[in-house]
Amino acid sequence: MAKLYLEKLKCVTTEGWSGFDEPRLVVQDRGTVWNGTVLGDRMYTVKYDCDFTGRIAVSLGDDGGPDGDGRPGRQWITDTPGERSLHFRADGAEYRLLFAVE
Repeated sequence: MAKLYLEKLKCVTTEGWSGFDEPRLVVQDRGTVWNGTVLGDRMYTVKYDCDFTGRIAVSLGDDGGPDGDGRPGRQWITDTPGERSLHFRADGAEYRLLFAVE
């Protein structure tokens, strides 16, 4: 069994014309683990951890999208140990999720 640590979310650019987004991190079978209002070019602390086996899906959605369910993407994290990052891009928004697996 591996342990996933979601550490920080970097908002590189927002998609919102207002200059902010409302991203939501969803972990497979665990629901929303972090959400908030963010500005571009800022780093936000997530601080979430969970156990998993094999691989686990992480999705980034945008509650502030026109339909309330914008999805810059879903990606898979494997149980390979180490510190890594995921990149999410859609509709002009760009995010980087920093995480570690033990």
